[in-house]
Amino acid sequence: MASTDSSRSSSPALLLLLLLPTLATAGDWEIRPRLTLGQGYSDNPDLVSSGDAKSSWITEITPAVSVKREGGRMKVQADYRMTGLLYANDSSRNDIYHGLDGRANAELVEDWFYVDATARISQQLREGARGGDTGVVGIGGVGGIGGGVGGGGQVGVSGINNTTQVGAYSISPYLKRRLGSFATVEARVSFDDVISQDSDVSDGRTTRYRLGAVSGNMYYPLTWSASYERRDTNNSDSDDTSDDRASANARYALSRKFGLTAQAGLEKNDYSGVDEDQEDYRYYGLGFYYTPSRRLSADVYYNHSNNDGNFVSGSVTLNPTPRTSLRASTSQRSFGRTYGLNFSHRTRQSNWTLSYQEDLTDSKQQFLNYTGTLYAYNCAGSIVYTNSPIAPGGCFAVPGLNINLVNQSQTDETYTSKILSGAVTYTKRRSTFLLSTYLNQRSYQSSGGDEKTYGLQGSWNLKATPATTFTLAGGLSKEETSGGGDGSDLWNLGLSWTHQIDAKTSATLGVRRQQRSSDDAGESYKENAVAARLNMSF
Repeated sequence: MASTDSSRSSSPALLLLLLLPTLATAGDWEIRPRLTLGQGYSDNPDLVSSGDAKSSWITEITPAVSVKREGGRMKVQADYRMTGLLYANDSSRNDIYHGLDGRANAELVEDWFYVDATARISQQLREGARGGDTGVVGIGGVGGIGGGVGGGGQVGVSGINNTTQVGAYSISPYLKRRLGSFATVEARVSFDDVISQDSDVSDGRTTRYRLGAVSGNMYYPLTWSASYERRDTNNSDSDDTSDDRASANARYALSRKFGLTAQAGLEKNDYSGVDEDQEDYRYYGLGFYYTPSRRLSADVYYNHSNNDGNFVSGSVTLNPTPRTSLRASTSQRSFGRTYGLNFSHRTRQSNWTLSYQEDLTDSKQQFLNYTGTLYAYNCAGSIVYTNSPIAPGGCFAVPGLNINLVNQSQTDETYTSKILSGAVTYTKRRSTFLLSTYLNQRSYQSSGGDEKTYGLQGSWNLKATPATTFTLAGGLSKEETSGGGDGSDLWNLGLSWTHQIDAKTSATLGVRRQQRSSDDAGESYKENAVAARLNMSF
């Protein structure tokens, strides 16, 4: 149960609250309390096979508060939720779940000493669970009936028995100073802690060190940068891990548009299952860059590494219009060839995004860095997606449209992660259409297993009146593992009605059906659910 070890998982919330008076100097604080009351019914809230399904009425009570401060030398944004779920048919399941997204940045000594702090709590899949074990993957649940995994939104009810509460915090003091025209230097140390209530997954305490320097204009037309990072993680119930990263880059401008480049780097890894090629990887290369205009830039390197021999790396950046940007890159790392892509395009009525990233990581790093969740915000009537749980200036959150891309279990293993995500929103008069697609793949370095989840989600928001909105949402997803078989398929369809009663009160009513078909009959299920919510802010 989520409250079994609540004192440990709530420590990020307590830490952030303790930091606030320490960092506070001057400026105005914006504090907004909220309260959500909900009543739902599901004929299969545990998402189990039909023969084991037990229906239940479930009551939700969620007090919440958001805190914001900008001004002076400090910025704070935090949102905390405490959700109580009450089961009519089984009071032993009644429990409390915490949710927190918080960030603070402070300049303690002007132009010299700074500190960053983050804290997060949310429900995540238990070890061994799969994305379909909590239902909807992708766009958040309709009418507040969403799955138990989320980023920054309400706690879902369906399949919450397959989740565990995970908390994390990071404190990062650093020195940053501009040394005249020579360089800007930075020295940073970070202390991270990730705590899981799943006893099968280790808690992890990480210390990270970073040194970096970026040249000034003293040596122009020569510019350079260098950095070194080390990360040491102590795991409570599994092998400790560590890694080192170092890089150096130089550019020499031969003209305004063309120049020569050089780069070198190393990557060292120490974790369970690491192979010889990944333990110590080094490379160096020479190349050139070409920037004919503000709309186009490119660089190409011819490199040599101690493990892969010769290889080519590079990137291309296109900005054909102020509203369109594209960057594509490729390189070689200790675990193989890598690719990256970021694309965005805006029109008066639409917003297009597409991204692809690869990394050698683990579930603790991804949780702490919010990897795999796209947060939806309404910015002047347009839906905009970012990977930050903090709303951009002038925008407000739309949790029901959040896209969860990494709906996979917590694990102690290191793995290579490949994440592709794309979303299109189109707004015309009273309607907003959203289509999103995603692919998330893990390749485990110790066990050699693979997991892949991909799918398509869509929604239609119709603003029937200035105060009333209808939302129709649905989608398909597929899960595959290296264990063989056809995996599992999940489809969902839901309809919700939202009415703004007044400036601070809204009501939502939603219905949904979802169904999972798996090659393992015990993992197949069907669920029908209905929920009503009253949302109040003060």
